[in-house]
Parts: sequence; C-alpha cells; structure tokens
Amino acid sequence: MKKLKALSIYQLRLQIRDYQAMFFLIGFPVIMYVIFSNLLKGVTGYNGKVAAVDYLIPSYLPIIIINGGIMMFGLMLTVYKEKNYFIKYKLLGFKPLEIAISVSITIIICEIIGIISLVLFAYFINNITIPINNIVNVLLTILIITAFQFSLGYFLSSIFRKSTVYQTVALIVFYFEMFLGGLTFPPEMFGASMRRVLEIINPIIHGLYMIRGTWIEGKSVLNYPLECGILLGVTALLCLIASVIDKSNYAKSAY
Repeated sequence: MKKLKALSIYQLRLQIRDYQAMFFLIGFPVIMYVIFSNLLKGVTGYNGKVAAVDYLIPSYLPIIIINGGIMMFGLMLTVYKEKNYFIKYKLLGFKPLEIAISVSITIIICEIIGIISLVLFAYFINNITIPINNIVNVLLTILIITAFQFSLGYFLSSIFRKSTVYQTVALIVFYFEMFLGGLTFPPEMFGASMRRVLEIINPIIHGLYMIRGTWIEGKSVLNYPLECGILLGVTALLCLIASVIDKSNYAKSAY
C-alpha cells in the first residue's frame, strides 16, 4: 500500500506539471461555461420549465470525464507501453496492476479537481443549485461515465500503440463525443431520427441523460436501467476486447 501511495503521488505530480492537459481538464470547461452561460441567460430549456443555463453543468461534467478518460488515462497507458515503463517499474518491484491502479487514481484525482473547479465557479458567478440531497445518485452517475471513458481509453491504447497516433485518434473521439453526444449541442436539436442514430453509435449520450436526470430532476440512477445497462455493457465489452488485444500483442513481443 505504501508503494502504491508513493507511486500515485509521483504520477500526480507529473500530471499536474502537464499544463496543457490540466488546462483542457480545468480551464476549457470553465471558459465554455462563461461563454454559454452569458449567451443563454433568460432562455428557457427545451422542457419549458428549467432555465437553459441549468443544463450546462450536467453537460460539461462529462466533458471533464471524457478528457480524463481518453485524453489522459488512455494516453498515459500508451506512453507506458511505448516506452516500456511497465517493465521498468516492474524492476523496481511494482506489478502491472499496481501501476494501472496508480494511473487510475491519478486521473480520478485530476477529474475531481476539474469537477469541483467548474461547479464552484458556476456557483459563485451564477448561484447554481447543487443537488446535495441527491448527491449519491450524481456521484454514481459520474462513476459509471468514468468507468465507460476509462474503458474507451484502455481500448484505444490497445489498438494504437504509438503515442503520436493515439493523440490524434483520441482527439477525434473526444470531439465526436463532445459535439455529437449532446454535450455542446443539446440532443433535442438533432431531431428524433438523428438522436436514435447517435444513441447507438455514441453511448455518452446515455450518460448525458443520466447526469441530467440526477443533477436537475433529482432522479435516481435506478430510473435509468437502459442507460446504465448500455454504458456498463459497453464498458465490459471494451475492457474484454482490449485485454485480449493486449495479451495477443504481449505474446507476439515475447517471441
């Protein structure tokens, strides 16, 4: 446990020094919130009851999680494989699982910093309502979305083993999820047919439905069995495929 703690602290210090990654994790959502909260002031949401500004936080929280999952976690795994850090750390007495856990802890801490920064900023400038009474369901939703994004990062890192290639692909996936997942343009704008297509090819939209419901409407995660099933099912499938690919690549490199 002491070794894991020391490794996690070391990884966290390295990650915090990556100013570009930390800017996109913390600064980018805040800047988007400033711009769109001013544009949407006085505008009512699509249901005609909730102010459009109130939809921004539930939409931007997944952006932070996506950034952490594919732009940071997946990239770190790719760099570790590319530069044989897993082998180097193994010589220092660290098991591959311990390294993966320390990387996960590092990124989760960074995500927490990003989420808290965005929520506090929105609270102080717009006095948003924080759903304290439903915080457990909000946290469970965030956890499910995080697991999905980590599995996606793991999957991409198992296929694209060069960090330069991974960064390009991850950026494309990031913008695909952000712009066509209802996180910047509300899914109501796409129309019924387009939404059905996106619900199939872009699972993050189901995470958006969940975080909207738990954050704004005070609903329980149990109110979203289909969305939970899809996200957790895709998460398990991506992890399974990625582990098979990694084992195959490891077997080939052994010869």
